[in-house]
Amino acid sequence: MGGGKSINVEAPKESAEQRAYYAQLATDIETARQKKDAAEQAEATRKSLLKSSGVRNLDPYYSVLKKQLASGSVTKEKALQQIGDYQQQYGMDPDNVASYLREIEQTSLEREPEQRETLVQRAFQDLLGRKASDQELQTRLGEISKSGGKLDVNAIADSLKSSDEYKEKVGGSYLENYYRSYYGPSEKETVKGAEGAPDWQKSTGRYTISTGSQFSPTLDEETQKTVGLKFGAMPDKFTGSVGEIEQMQQKMRQRDEFAYNSGLTKLQGQIDSDIQKIKRGSAKEVAEISSKTGIYGNLVSGFW
Repeated sequence: MGGGKSINVEAPKESAEQRAYYAQLATDIETARQKKDAAEQAEATRKSLLKSSGVRNLDPYYSVLKKQLASGSVTKEKALQQIGDYQQQYGMDPDNVASYLREIEQTSLEREPEQRETLVQRAFQDLLGRKASDQELQTRLGEISKSGGKLDVNAIADSLKSSDEYKEKVGGSYLENYYRSYYGPSEKETVKGAEGAPDWQKSTGRYTISTGSQFSPTLDEETQKTVGLKFGAMPDKFTGSVGEIEQMQQKMRQRDEFAYNSGLTKLQGQIDSDIQKIKRGSAKEVAEISSKTGIYGNLVSGFW
């Protein structure tokens, strides 16, 4: 074959607009990278400063927590959790808090019996207003031991809140509080304390109220004879259950209504009697006047 001619294809030349576009694109990419690097650097600086602050303030924070742990206001589990939360909040390494976690465990082991007793006594004092008896204390400490030492003050409090003594102390149910506000304090009875606890006073559900008998009407002897009923003397006060009080009040209303009606009936009878007397008296006077008028008329006619 004979040699052919080679063909040179020239690449299309970029326009000025294209070159400007690509140059701007490169600039934008570089600007974005710089901003990203700056943001990452700022975040790293923030985390480093936060971590430094956490490390610097960990000792004062733990000092307060340690006192709470010793007083029994927080449990070992709660203290461990708080240290863990502190570590996460400040982005600290596990090595930064490891010694504190070990100290909490060791302190709890050393003070566990004393701390448990403190928790129990505080719950009794806060909820029942008294110390736990020796038997009550041993019972609660036994419950804590059976639970592996994980029973905290909230669980003890829930147990005490279910007792009759606590319910009586806080005033009982809503209905009992309503009756107390309406009728006043109820009578009390002594309940022997369980587990060596002191005796305490429990509401009997019986209330003493005024009968208001001084405001009730009475029947005189004549009316009592007429109706064939004699009212007995009413006491100034009445003591009974809510149901008995309501029955007494209903009877008082019926008694008062009967007395009022009897009095009104007697009064109406008296009025009617008086009217009849007036009518009879008037008729007699009219008859006398008519009679005298007739006599006078006869006398006058005699002169004529």
